[in-house]
Amino acid sequence: MMAANKVKGIRCGVCADTFSARMIREHNNANMLSIGARVVGDALALDIVDAFLDAVFEGGRHADRVGMINALEA
Repeated sequence: MMAANKVKGIRCGVCADTFSARMIREHNNANMLSIGARVVGDALALDIVDAFLDAVFEGGRHADRVGMINALEA
């Protein structure tokens, strides 16, 4: 995850639960997900991926933060 966020255009978050997976997508417009194999079991990992893929960026007040992240890359 740490190296992924060094790549222009990538917004990656580490998730060990479905709530975090939804929030990184809805609030930070994350486009990449990192899951620790030693922390999360297979079934939960699948639930986390589903939550991440089903979530939609909310925009609004969160768009300002994403804009600031994008500006750092410019």
